[in-house]
Amino acid sequence: MTARLRLQPIRLDDADAVAAVCAIFTDPATWKHMPTARPGDDQAVEAYLAGQADSWQKAGLGRWVIRLQDSGDCTVIGVGGCDMADPATGTWDLGYRLGTTWWGHGYATEVARAGLDAAHHLRPDLPVTANVVENNPASWHILDKLGLHLVWTGHGTVSELTYRVYADRPLDDATLQRVIAK
Repeated sequence: MTARLRLQPIRLDDADAVAAVCAIFTDPATWKHMPTARPGDDQAVEAYLAGQADSWQKAGLGRWVIRLQDSGDCTVIGVGGCDMADPATGTWDLGYRLGTTWWGHGYATEVARAGLDAAHHLRPDLPVTANVVENNPASWHILDKLGLHLVWTGHGTVSELTYRVYADRPLDDATLQRVIAK
């Protein structure tokens, strides 16, 4: 929990939360910076959520379902936090996706801070990394605010977009290459 947000581990048996996250993830507006990465259907989002549930089970931390603390209706506004959905990288992955109604209110910063703190508490030996696209300055400004450092900029292997990789500490070349490749 944070001052304004209720953060709950992703549970696949929470049908209302899963449906709300699917609606956010399949909304083209939430992918305006990277439209080709938008999941094509709810099944793709559910596979992502299964990976997050697996991260919770295996690593003790994953992305949270985000709700407003003072919301009587329990509206899901997004997901965010740190996960280890790809343990091969040897890093925590920090990320967030909010419905567009909730952009610009500081919620992404709040959940990212909570995720960073949780990862540092649980496994301080592992670096925290984040990948963002160059054309989304709002996201990389959040990472700057959190004290993460830009460690790489370039074209990813998946698309022609320019990506920025941030980390909370210097990364050795092998780790950086694994993070870039994901």
